Amino acid sequence: MTTQENTQISKPTQRTICIKKSKDGFGFNVRGQVIEGGQIKSIHGELYAPLQHVSAVSDQGSAEQAGLRLGDKILQVNGKDVEGASHKQVVDLIKQSGDELHLVVIASNGDERRMMFFPSEHSSNNSNDYTERRSLAITIPDYSLLEANGEKFHVFNIYLAGRHLCSRRYREFDSLHQLLKQEHPDFPFNPLPKKWLFKLSDQQTDARRRGLEQYLEKICSVRAVGDSDLVQDFLFSDTYESASTPTYLELKVMLPDQSVSILKVQRFYSTDKVYEMLVEKIGLPKQCTRYFYLFESLDYHFERKLHPNEFPQQIYIHNCYSANSTCLSLRKFVFSPMIENQLLKYPLARNYLYRQAMDQLNSTTDYRSNFKTSDEAEYIKYAQSLTDIYNTITFPQCPCSSRKDNDYVILSLNSTRIHLHACTKDGQLDSEQIANFDWNTIGRYYLVDDGFIFEYKRSTVKSIKLQTLFGQFMLDCFECILNELQSLNNHEE
Repeated sequence: MTTQENTQISKPTQRTICIKKSKDGFGFNVRGQVIEGGQIKSIHGELYAPLQHVSAVSDQGSAEQAGLRLGDKILQVNGKDVEGASHKQVVDLIKQSGDELHLVVIASNGDERRMMFFPSEHSSNNSNDYTERRSLAITIPDYSLLEANGEKFHVFNIYLAGRHLCSRRYREFDSLHQLLKQEHPDFPFNPLPKKWLFKLSDQQTDARRRGLEQYLEKICSVRAVGDSDLVQDFLFSDTYESASTPTYLELKVMLPDQSVSILKVQRFYSTDKVYEMLVEKIGLPKQCTRYFYLFESLDYHFERKLHPNEFPQQIYIHNCYSANSTCLSLRKFVFSPMIENQLLKYPLARNYLYRQAMDQLNSTTDYRSNFKTSDEAEYIKYAQSLTDIYNTITFPQCPCSSRKDNDYVILSLNSTRIHLHACTKDGQLDSEQIANFDWNTIGRYYLVDDGFIFEYKRSTVKSIKLQTLFGQFMLDCFECILNELQSLNNHEE
């Protein structure tokens, strides 16, 4: 076989794959850069922005049967171009799929997969570009003494943008160093702090900490190295959850008064557990706790309520590249003005409601300066009069089954109505296409794999499907509002 023929065979070609979801999902994992963007690179003569790749394929799973292969690079997800997309963006698109997932990938042959997972000096020289740099606030400010399986040892606590990612032993740094040198033999790695045969003094341990911090800072500043599977696994997983001295991580929660509460939690504490810790720390009266909860602030100025079984620490860590000090906040979760007014007799709850009302109205230009008062209860009651703004949750635009070609709508809801407003894909409103639904017309409502469905009754029972990532939050809002209305009706009777 000639060199020219070999080049033609090994050059990757694009292909389309349709994967049908099974009870175990689609049967593959993806991995790649965690930040959007990146430098365009040549892959076998073709220019591409950074691509997510298939890092695992389940044996005999749906993806394997459809022809997806380990190492395949993903160009499109359900018709959407994902060149340069972050890992979260690609995963979100996959989650939005229904029973079928359509991918466009660059085919990988055996040689290419071996180059990816068993790199040689030749492959590294051809595929790695170390010129793209970035500045990450990654530090190792301290270390801890742990005990596991009868052994005591130091772990070095790694932080990114002030958030505790993980804790690692020196020998784990050494293992990472050896693996990275194999994967990137042409990269000028700094040497690790030297090994010691005997027990280190506090001064020597701190010197080791500083050396490891400098090492980590350099490898993470180079995108080709820092975004590799080896470094990402090293940073975003923790192996000491079962240690007899557990590792506690720092978690920051923004309060409605813009102060930050810092909690010490373990990695897999549930939302309910973290919320209980926060409530105890800030002294929120138990009569008020059911009307507040933890929320996540998202990129498009939208806050979603966390599910009780989520892990806030994981959410906190995976948002570590955001500019804000934290993506988690304490927010009210109440819609009825009558119920909200019952909370005004508790000073802390009243202050939180007042602060949140100010934030909500100040973000709306028309109401920013219309009302001035230092009385918290008076301001809240003024806000309650603005029924289309206050105590109303508006969701990001999403495809809707009631529109032709499954076009987009914006859902907003409060204790008086459900509001669907037609819009374009980028959220531009159509002033002539609006639908309102009274709560007494609502029947069943439930989650589906790719969104949320609610039924309503007018002349007949009909249903509307919203294809959204926030189906669980929509369901929580429906349940909360209907429970509040039922409670008020029972009270009147």
